[in-house]
Amino acid sequence: MCRLSLCWYSIFCKQNFVGFIFGGFHLFVDGYIAFAWFWIYHIFHLELAVLSNFMARIPDKIKSIDGSRETLKLAVRITDLWFVGTPNKFEQAEMVIVDSEGDQIHVVCKADHLKSWKADLKENSTYVMHNFKVVKNDGQFRVCEHEYKLAFIGVTIVREVDLHELPFKEFRFVEFGNVVAGNFVVGLLVDIIGVVDQVLFQHVSSKNTRVVFRMKDLSGEVLSCTLWENYCMQFLAYLNERGNDGPIVIILTHARIKDAQGSYLASVSNSFKASKLLINEPILEIQEFRERLLDLGVKVSPVLPPGDQGSSQLSRGSQLSSKDAFLSKVEAKTIYEINGISEDVVCVTVGTISKIVMNNHSWCYPACVQCHRKTDIQTGPFTCGCGKNNDQPVLRYRVEVMVSQNNDSSKFLLWDRECAELIGQTADEVNRVKIEDGDVDLNASPQAVDRLLGYVLAFKACSKIDASNVDCNNATHPECLQDSL
Repeated sequence: MCRLSLCWYSIFCKQNFVGFIFGGFHLFVDGYIAFAWFWIYHIFHLELAVLSNFMARIPDKIKSIDGSRETLKLAVRITDLWFVGTPNKFEQAEMVIVDSEGDQIHVVCKADHLKSWKADLKENSTYVMHNFKVVKNDGQFRVCEHEYKLAFIGVTIVREVDLHELPFKEFRFVEFGNVVAGNFVVGLLVDIIGVVDQVLFQHVSSKNTRVVFRMKDLSGEVLSCTLWENYCMQFLAYLNERGNDGPIVIILTHARIKDAQGSYLASVSNSFKASKLLINEPILEIQEFRERLLDLGVKVSPVLPPGDQGSSQLSRGSQLSSKDAFLSKVEAKTIYEINGISEDVVCVTVGTISKIVMNNHSWCYPACVQCHRKTDIQTGPFTCGCGKNNDQPVLRYRVEVMVSQNNDSSKFLLWDRECAELIGQTADEVNRVKIEDGDVDLNASPQAVDRLLGYVLAFKACSKIDASNVDCNNATHPECLQDSL
């Protein structure tokens, strides 16, 4: 056996082809050919493996991004997506992406690149992305803890791929006790979950819109929350239309923390566009919170203060209600007296709708079918910030009216449900008739709105007037609560 092996080796070294075949034959006879081809096979496949490493690049991990390299390849899911600016003009997209290890990073697609990619960017979809500008994540407010954030450039590549194994959004809730104690990273936006304990203040006007309320977490810790503009309107709309369905549990994503100042404790508020407000949504986190809330026996105050218990409608909005409800625990005042109010009051007055007031707002607005939140989409499907997928936006009333009493008058704001009941048609129905008559512009006021004129109504006012503001002093926008007398 040794002799034949040496013979094969000698012939092989001389590179004699015939001898190689002959030696191979002898090796086969002696059982050595299997050994020779074993090594040939593995050397060949090792070379293929080396080549494949050059051909198929492994995606980079988000946690490895350190600013030293911008030729990145990322396999990610978009967990949050929002748009800032004027659509089709100065609009940019911002998003949070997550990789297979659950690490997140903030990505910005500015206006000059958004036109190329807007149609491809979808929340919860998965992608392979290449090439970004890597910049420091050092803005005043940050949606991710990562030291860096990414920006689209001219050679950025986005390819939608089915990567179902990538994680979905994971809420990163902050404990209320840590916020109150100042144990948080300044400027880092956070997710919060809690039950609404009591509404403290609400204000709706053309200049600003906000609602302030207390929340409790499962430990019973209290935290103040302020919602501005569309988030405020979504919250108030929910209060107006909700039934007696128990505690109101909300999730506010990407919330800003305002540090304590003097006697004012730390509080939270929504971000300008990045936040999402979920109110009693049928999702696991809210369902589990509600169950534990009951198990732990956390006590919650009535959502509305005593003066507003007769109605779920908050101040500066409007709602038709029963006579007994709105007259409970209120003082009757004239419109003249209401116009001079300079402190928090709850009062009732009677007046006649004498004029439809035109201002910078239209008589209606396109909104989500579920939460009443305004949308910039005029037609076609869209996903609301509340998570609802809409086939089309629905129109909702927003009509400002002048209410007169003797020689005095004040402005009141009527919302969708009240207008629909008084006019007898929905805003969508009225708009269709208006279009059939040739008025296709949405801002053109329909004749049906004039049906509001002449109604004599009792109004419940709950307002704090800024005496330094002439417009505010003459436009209290109090709460319309009663049918005609």
